Amino acid sequence: MTVSICSDINQPAFAEYIYQWAATLTQSGANFPFILPVKADKYDDGFKISLLKKMPAGNFDSAGEIQGTIEDIPGKGSVFMIRFFEGPAGLVDRRTAPPTDPQQRLSVVIDSLVDVETIMNTLPSALRNGVAKCR
Repeated sequence: MTVSICSDINQPAFAEYIYQWAATLTQSGANFPFILPVKADKYDDGFKISLLKKMPAGNFDSAGEIQGTIEDIPGKGSVFMIRFFEGPAGLVDRRTAPPTDPQQRLSVVIDSLVDVETIMNTLPSALRNGVAKCR
């Protein structure tokens, strides 16, 4: 998913706004409680949300990560790019072998993380509000 960033947007302020949305997701009441623990990390140009699962050793690690960053695309200008990555704990509790096709594997991971839908459903309004506040 990408969102074009107009030239009149204060990009550092927009990145901060979107990070604050990510960092406070579970505190808004409308999204509480999440099934999985969530951790938000700040980037200079965006954020990373890690959905955590318990590993066999007892520690927690990322099962999946939603990353949003402002990037310059030649010929397009600045865009806010949303990506999903599988984390080390992505398939830790599987009882069958994971798919070998990378897209199928990622779909299996996303489907197993029930909070992804909630996060992605709240993102469009956060992006619209961020653009409005950072002009």
